[in-house]
Amino acid sequence: MNDQTIAEALEQKAPSYSAALAESVVPPQPGFYSIFIDDPINLPEPYAGHLREKQTTMLYIGIAGRSLLKRLIKQDLRHEGRSTFFRAIGAILGHRPLPGSLAGMKNQNNYTFSAGATRSIISWINDHLSVRFVQAATARHPNAEKFTIRRNCPILNTTHNPQSISALAELRKVCRTGAR
Repeated sequence: MNDQTIAEALEQKAPSYSAALAESVVPPQPGFYSIFIDDPINLPEPYAGHLREKQTTMLYIGIAGRSLLKRLIKQDLRHEGRSTFFRAIGAILGHRPLPGSLAGMKNQNNYTFSAGATRSIISWINDHLSVRFVQAATARHPNAEKFTIRRNCPILNTTHNPQSISALAELRKVCRTGAR
């Protein structure tokens, strides 16, 4: 398996599973994953427009160095741990973090939402998102995530993405400021 093979699997060759059912099939082994939306219309502008312009439904590419189940399911889709993806999708959907949720925190990026907002975001994820994954020893493929991000430029990836969206960067800044 090489970087291109991993990218192709995450783009279209690996089976796709709804976010609601993914927990029953995603393994606890390491690997790479991609997250898709069912239809761009389910996102507000400018994000829906970016997807339509790129003719894609891919939102995000990720890496799970230890466990796909923990990283993709528990953190990104269920928010049982800190997740850049979950914070971004929540903010895009109009949720804002709890004021003061970053007070005294060492990492000033990991804002949190209220319990009600978190439940609402998870419900939306279950209704509109799907995932693909590839089991792989990530240490053997140190450039696969970066390669796949650069190749696809998913709208929710900012690192390694030459087409990152300035509106998302601004929205994240608003959320961080509101959480301090």
